[in-house]
Amino acid sequence: MNQNFGVLRVVRVKPARSAVNTTNTLGKYPTGWLPEDGLVHVLSHYETSIGRALSNDIILMDPTVSREHARLVLDHIGWHIINLTARNIVRVNGLPVPGGESRPMQPQDVLVLGSTMLQLIAPNTSNTPPAMNTSTSMQNGSRNPQAVDTIPTVRIREVSPPTDGLSTLARYSPVSLPEQPEPEQEAQDWEDEEEESVLGAGVTMQFALPQRMGIRTRWLIAGIGIAILTISAMITIILNTYVGSSALHEGVLNIVAALTIPLVPAIGINLLVNFMDRFEREPWFLRLAAFLWGAIIAIPPALFIEQNVDTFLQNAFDPNNTSEVLRVVFQGLNAGITEETIKGLGLILLFIILRDEFDNVTDGIVYGALIGAGFAMVENFNYFALNSKNFLVFLIVGRIILGWLGHSTFIACFGAALGYIRHTKVRWKQIVIPLIGFLVAVGLHSFFDFVDFQASAVIRSSGDNSAVVNLALLAIIGNYIPPFLAQIGLLYILIKSLAHEAAVIREFLAVEVSNGVVAVNEYALLQNSFQRTKAERRIWRKYGFKQWLRIKALYQTEIGLAFRKWHVSMGDKPKLGYLQPEDAYRQRIKRLRNEIRLYEAKVGQK
Repeated sequence: MNQNFGVLRVVRVKPARSAVNTTNTLGKYPTGWLPEDGLVHVLSHYETSIGRALSNDIILMDPTVSREHARLVLDHIGWHIINLTARNIVRVNGLPVPGGESRPMQPQDVLVLGSTMLQLIAPNTSNTPPAMNTSTSMQNGSRNPQAVDTIPTVRIREVSPPTDGLSTLARYSPVSLPEQPEPEQEAQDWEDEEEESVLGAGVTMQFALPQRMGIRTRWLIAGIGIAILTISAMITIILNTYVGSSALHEGVLNIVAALTIPLVPAIGINLLVNFMDRFEREPWFLRLAAFLWGAIIAIPPALFIEQNVDTFLQNAFDPNNTSEVLRVVFQGLNAGITEETIKGLGLILLFIILRDEFDNVTDGIVYGALIGAGFAMVENFNYFALNSKNFLVFLIVGRIILGWLGHSTFIACFGAALGYIRHTKVRWKQIVIPLIGFLVAVGLHSFFDFVDFQASAVIRSSGDNSAVVNLALLAIIGNYIPPFLAQIGLLYILIKSLAHEAAVIREFLAVEVSNGVVAVNEYALLQNSFQRTKAERRIWRKYGFKQWLRIKALYQTEIGLAFRKWHVSMGDKPKLGYLQPEDAYRQRIKRLRNEIRLYEAKVGQK
């Protein structure tokens, strides 16, 4: 069984200085759809070849890297890197490695090959690593399948110390260099480059509320929340019961349609959110709370305010054409401002009270989409209960097929902007960006409702004028274009945010690997969400449900540690009390790993 000794993580790749043949190299260096692909390379052998050729153990798609660029070796002395090129760039912590020579490396050291900067992530060990069952003999570039329990000594003879001021670093006699062509492109000079910008850093629920808060205060807050939820639920149920009883006069099919069809987009959005939330996953109870805010708490005040404002608007405008258009404009603003404000209050409360669970832009999109899904589900129930007899097809097309993401899209714009606060220390951005997000949500919602109200009024007053009806229907269909464009923008923001989450894990768990808190294979797995999901499923099939839960908890705790460290680097203050979230995360990781090992040993004895 191979054992992972460490990983090489890609820190950054600089653009090449010039291209030897731009036409031939264009398109030869693709990247994955998500930036999590190809950024972490597991070191599972004592000798690892690195280069651009497909025969290497680690393949770097960098045109400034040679076909066989370097070899990373682990022996009884430790790690060292060998430059296999005559003149190409190999540096360790900024110090050059001449062609054919070697230089030692330590965990956390930075390695530069061509235009690619990497970092060695490995546990800190003594000069003699522990015995491992891994192939060690190297003959003609192939690994011997016979596993042994010792680490081989690489035959590189040490020479006298150099005289260039680097005498503390071991040098080795040159090795024979492979014959290979020059790199396709020339790398930029790394000496003039500024230091890497360290990414700026989740915490368990036990630290979410102030530690000075007593038990009675916590119970009081919980009681107030439950009371608000109960009262809102009763009002919502009464209103929907009234709507349902009115719909009974239209037939039982109306009730069946109202109770079943609106569930389709709600379930679809929940599944979509589960797919989007790939790294630092939100707790199920907070997801449920966001959905219930939209479905229960936001409905009564929104309905009350909108009905009163609509009554005022009807009395304030005369029923002539000009005033009617103006009244519809204010109707759209009424719906947009009222509904987005009340839905947005849920996001703001979550952000303020449980700030440690509102980590970034991704969380804003997730919570916003769930609030919108809950609100749309109850609203669709009313539409289908009262209008499905005469407009069933129209409702299915408009509310389910085309507009299933409508409410979620509007409030997710505000959620993404609110989550951006966690990405910046600039005060004016923390105020202006959420305000812009809220205005975008209100603007999209108000414009959508204005076109919908105006086109519906035209259809009702047009009589048999088919041309006018067709134009109104065309306007209604075109009304879905702005939300669709907003969804494209949110998708782009989400992909960038997911890439940032993977980068946070890479950056802030690196030292935890060296300190023995996070295992090497876990570090590599955490940054590839798809591979991590596959690994979790394999655990379920092999060890059962409880072990699957432990593994998921372990991975999420390690990711939570990375995000906590990121938030601290971004200015979050230490928690009151002797126990800090970072320590709590590390303690839980240790407990979970012990439980996992004990269970695996127990199963292995059967």
